[in-house]
Amino acid sequence: MSSALITGASSGIGRATAERLEAAGWTVWAGVRELADGAAVASGHSTRPRPLELDVADEASIAGAFAQIEREGGLDAVVNNAGIGVAGPLELLTSEELRRQLEVNVIGQVAVTRAALPLLRRSDDPRIVFVGSVGGRIAFPFAGAYHASKFAIEAIGDALRVELAPEQIPVSIVEPAAISTAIWEKAQAKLAELRGRPGAERYLDRLDAFSARLQSADESGGDPDEIAATIEKALSEGSPGARYPVGASARLVGALKPLIPDPLLDKLTARIAK
Repeated sequence: MSSALITGASSGIGRATAERLEAAGWTVWAGVRELADGAAVASGHSTRPRPLELDVADEASIAGAFAQIEREGGLDAVVNNAGIGVAGPLELLTSEELRRQLEVNVIGQVAVTRAALPLLRRSDDPRIVFVGSVGGRIAFPFAGAYHASKFAIEAIGDALRVELAPEQIPVSIVEPAAISTAIWEKAQAKLAELRGRPGAERYLDRLDAFSARLQSADESGGDPDEIAATIEKALSEGSPGARYPVGASARLVGALKPLIPDPLLDKLTARIAK
């Protein structure tokens, strides 16, 4: 039986992936920041992943989590899904807010992967998956910090894939388009807080439009289970791919962006933001 660790498993993509893999016969470690959050994982289902207290931005928490995994049976796969979205004009964000965005979405993913590698090297079929985003291919205004983190994951996945190739440890990046998840609600709350900061007045009209766009993404976004199914594919198929775009818009962006001149792309993203 294969075993997997999924970070950020209390809701959204992480929870859907934990439930799907558990139902498929995997032993699943569902990483959550607080064990109280783990009570919700697989609620109402006959199968229940094992909640594991894991804060990807805390080295001690990571060490404790992997010590527990090693004691209780080892690991075949890690799914780096935990993430946050810090929204707002880059001018208005504090350095601490930007650091938090990168700490969770980038540095934390590398720290978890680094801690997982000794266990993965003992597996007969190790896998590493990063949950990226179409937002790692194209950037929109007022989400620059989030996009920076997802662009970084693209680079990290590419570099790590080549670095680990001699050991036959595949590294894949799953790239969803917009989905319905709690990250949008949290981003909305951040935008509301930013409106009171000095300098915000020059952005207010566009922030209203961006806030409406986030609301639309939450209401009409894709089903997290679609991304979970793609993650399962990356973990299960014989020759996993480097990238798995999920959704028509993600595939379209990947195909067209290299062909569009930057000035035209700037106009398109500005129009979409409105």
